Amino acid sequence: MKTFKFTKIQKAIFGVAIFGLIGALVYSNMKPDLPVFLKKDIIMTETIAEDGGAIIEVEEDVSVIEAEFPLTMSDESVRNAIHSMSHQKIVAEDDEKWGAKIPLTQKRVERLLEVVEVRQHDDNFKHESVYFEILNLWVDGDFSQSARDHNNLWYMENGNIGYATGIMSHDEEMEYIRVNFDVNE
Repeated sequence: MKTFKFTKIQKAIFGVAIFGLIGALVYSNMKPDLPVFLKKDIIMTETIAEDGGAIIEVEEDVSVIEAEFPLTMSDESVRNAIHSMSHQKIVAEDDEKWGAKIPLTQKRVERLLEVVEVRQHDDNFKHESVYFEILNLWVDGDFSQSARDHNNLWYMENGNIGYATGIMSHDEEMEYIRVNFDVNE
């Protein structure tokens, strides 16, 4: 009876598979406690502003937002949510944007403001002033500092991919929404 021996190629493939499995297990334990966001069912409307520019409005169910953004969110979870929402507004280096795809909606911004207000005195909540600054601009519809805001959060997360270089055009944002979310127009 012949004994079975692995070839060098089989050993290499086996080693890579084991390494990948270990990497996946490590990653799964290191993910922030954000809920999983797949394509979201949202309603998008476009209106014309007084200055002639177009305004994109995105709406979704409030109960879904409250479940995804509980008042007990950690500092890291709030940071990750704001960071992910900023992707709807910014142009990134090499068009790389990592993290969850979360629609930037008025109701989400309002909910995150509520979370930060509730959590701001918690000793484990450390960046409330940054969150308030960003969210207070956004709740008023001011996204002019979105690239700066994204990069501030990106630096906090030790980002190395997706540095924001500017703000998307109206058409780029519409395309981002259509690609990343289930849109009911």
